[in-house]
Amino acid sequence: MASMEDQRLQALQRFEIIRPHVEEGVCQTEIARVSGIPLKTVQRWIRSYRGAGLSGLARKVRSDAGQPRGLPQDLVLLVEGLALQSLRRPLTSIHMLVSQVAQEHNWPLPSYAQVYRIVGQLPDDLVTLGRGAERRRIGKPLISCCVARPDVPMPSGKPITASCASSARNEQGKAQMPLLTAIEDDYSRCLAGYRLSWSAPSALQTALTLRGAIRVKEDPCWPIHGVPECLYTDHGSDFTSKHMEAVGVDLKMSLIFSQVGRPRGRGKVERFFRTVREEVLARLPGYAPKVKDDLRRQRELEAEARDIACLSLSEFEGIFRDWLLKTYHRRIHTETNAAPSERWLDSGVIPDLPEDDAQLDLLLLQPRRRCLVHQEGITFKGAWYMHELLAGHVKEAVIIRYDPMDLASIRVYEGEKEERFLCQASCVERGGPAVSLQAIQASRTKRRQVVGNALRERKGVVARYASPEHRKMRALSEGAATLVPAHSDEGGSADEAENVSALSGRPKKPSKIRWYDDE
Repeated sequence: MASMEDQRLQALQRFEIIRPHVEEGVCQTEIARVSGIPLKTVQRWIRSYRGAGLSGLARKVRSDAGQPRGLPQDLVLLVEGLALQSLRRPLTSIHMLVSQVAQEHNWPLPSYAQVYRIVGQLPDDLVTLGRGAERRRIGKPLISCCVARPDVPMPSGKPITASCASSARNEQGKAQMPLLTAIEDDYSRCLAGYRLSWSAPSALQTALTLRGAIRVKEDPCWPIHGVPECLYTDHGSDFTSKHMEAVGVDLKMSLIFSQVGRPRGRGKVERFFRTVREEVLARLPGYAPKVKDDLRRQRELEAEARDIACLSLSEFEGIFRDWLLKTYHRRIHTETNAAPSERWLDSGVIPDLPEDDAQLDLLLLQPRRRCLVHQEGITFKGAWYMHELLAGHVKEAVIIRYDPMDLASIRVYEGEKEERFLCQASCVERGGPAVSLQAIQASRTKRRQVVGNALRERKGVVARYASPEHRKMRALSEGAATLVPAHSDEGGSADEAENVSALSGRPKKPSKIRWYDDE
């Protein structure tokens, strides 16, 4: 089964084939002729893209992927029930016993490989409870024993467009110029999203800023949100990455790259940065204006700014956000003759939002990390993350995705090939909500009930088809079957065969052999 990254790469390759028809209206027959792909396949790809976007071009995963096919449900439960007994049976013995039951009930005979896969896919908590291990190991309360640290290091983020000409103090107490990433609406001049960080530009910072611009803001004074129709960018490596291209296709958003000397929409964003420098940065301690044609003077100013810098990044962001929402968005713009927020609200535009947060999670470019769920939760970057749903996945490997600029919570997924959202774990040390012990205990009890019900269901199937009495009758029947040919070879009669059949405790089946007297 292909992973999610392979599926997205395959979908992007298929979109490159049908892109001329989607964007330029090229005939489908011509695309099929040039690419060497059947016309019906090209038509099917175009219908799938128009109906479901980029995800419609990926190969669909079977709904029963990883599940045994062609076997009755009772037969699968019987295999699982035999494997979960406290007396651990060899797989060969389980396969032979299940094959006998299948013959008696005219079920398809399972192969040894099928039995092996069924047993290998049993959940760990079900195996632990079924085989009589210590029950307290299942869903033990997630209680962090870490000591909260006052100075938690901030993660590194990355900017898009310009650096702030003002120094601030980083986590180590050193003066450094933060970098500002901003996305501005071309019509209303309203800032849709921004991000402040310390590191150099990259596709990660671009994607995270775009994700914040699309989502609905918690502050009612910041109304702009939604997927833009077009995104004007330059030819930087942080914009021209394959992942940004895939995100644009998936969200049906056009990426337009400016030509050299023709900035198109970028000049408006650059004008916004000039306003930020003049109205925000110039009045802060640590500001260092640019000096043309005098590198020595520029370095002197930057050294003086670093000496007097006293703001942290969070304090700097608070000042910038307050100016943005209370001043810039509310005052009349000189070009549009309207306040940016009012112009956005009066436009009558209905924002286009993704169907769910899963599409926006694709914008988290940080490579997915596989972590192990411990009894205390998930440890990541020196801190513990907890959620009540993690109590049922102790000692299981999960996948996490996170925002490098907001480590108060992480998104947890289960499944190696096909990721399924599990929960959003939080870290109290980094500002996340606390998880109560009562909630963890309730989740543990609920998980134990689910596992117990599943175990009782499998025990019932074993009692119905493979109880000790059933196994005894099958063993006697096999012994009788071996005795019948021995007596018949020595000239045994039909009465002897009936006596042997009576030993098995089962009614005699009509024999197809005709018995004749010697006379």
